[in-house]
Amino acid sequence: MRSLFLLAVLLLQCLRVVNCLGSTGVSFLEQPPVGNTLSMSCMTQNGQKMYKCLQGKWEYQGGESRILDARTLATVGAYREIIDPVKKTISGWWELLNDGGDKAESGHQYSTVTGEVIETVTTQSPQAATSLMYVAIQHGFVGKAALISYIAVLNEKGGNVPEPQDSYCTVEGEVVEVPFTADFAFYTQDTTPPVLPQSISTTLASVQPMESFYAQGVVRYTWTGQSWKSNGVAATLYTVPGGPLVGEFSSLPKPDKLGGQLYWIAFGPNGFSITGRANTAPVVVSKNSIGWQLVEVTSSNGSALEGQYKYVLMTSTMGGLLPSSIKPMVADNDAAAGGLVMTSSSFSCVFWIYTT
Repeated sequence: MRSLFLLAVLLLQCLRVVNCLGSTGVSFLEQPPVGNTLSMSCMTQNGQKMYKCLQGKWEYQGGESRILDARTLATVGAYREIIDPVKKTISGWWELLNDGGDKAESGHQYSTVTGEVIETVTTQSPQAATSLMYVAIQHGFVGKAALISYIAVLNEKGGNVPEPQDSYCTVEGEVVEVPFTADFAFYTQDTTPPVLPQSISTTLASVQPMESFYAQGVVRYTWTGQSWKSNGVAATLYTVPGGPLVGEFSSLPKPDKLGGQLYWIAFGPNGFSITGRANTAPVVVSKNSIGWQLVEVTSSNGSALEGQYKYVLMTSTMGGLLPSSIKPMVADNDAAAGGLVMTSSSFSCVFWIYTT
């Protein structure tokens, strides 16, 4: 029991952001998907991890600290790590000081971003540590935090459960604070498309990107008796991760007369709908993720701000592949019991709308 508790605590620890975050050849945990740029690096000040004595065990209650700009060491905000006692999940909350212009526009001294952990990896060398990457799920107020898409927390030091685990937890309800230090890397979603594979960029030479949407949803799969086959997609569209909901993306039951079966709809006074078909084969850019793909518009409703809708480009993909844990033998057994066997895989991406 003790070893399981200690492992759980280790899984809550963060790693430190280093200055080489912009280098190549690093894992996803060290960088978010292509199409997001490091905008600010910070570090903790007076960081504390809280543990409560409950039934003879120290239970983790979350952490908090001030935030300093890594370059100037000026105080720029505050951080809290929050544990959901029911779901047993971690959420991070960052409050960042607005500059004069943002403060005047929003009427608030700070803006905030809340993130949820999307992947965690524990390493043992040179010492036990846990890497976490957060994706933004909510923003508060206009300002510096409003466009943040991902937050990396790396190489945290300290903050471990009091040792020895069982010896000092004697007063029920007692809370102890354990110092820790860490750095944060804040990323924002790019306002221009990333560098594209040649098979895609050549086709887009004569058109212009009009706007982009962040999408989060699922790819559906059906077992054919021999293999898994993609059987549709459904996603919600946002301005940026954690931003306002602005539309939906899905695959239609039947293609239109020109073969278009992928469908986007944007809400609002300037909303539109687009149907399209694949123009190029998917190009794998990110490890363990579905490929980037160019879609040619076959029909549309609503007026583009400039020109006519021509292409939709899917970039910055994460996830969407069939989970490797689902084995064909299991699918065969389920199919033999009657009915179709279906599953789904979560994904996210950024769609770029191109016009002539």
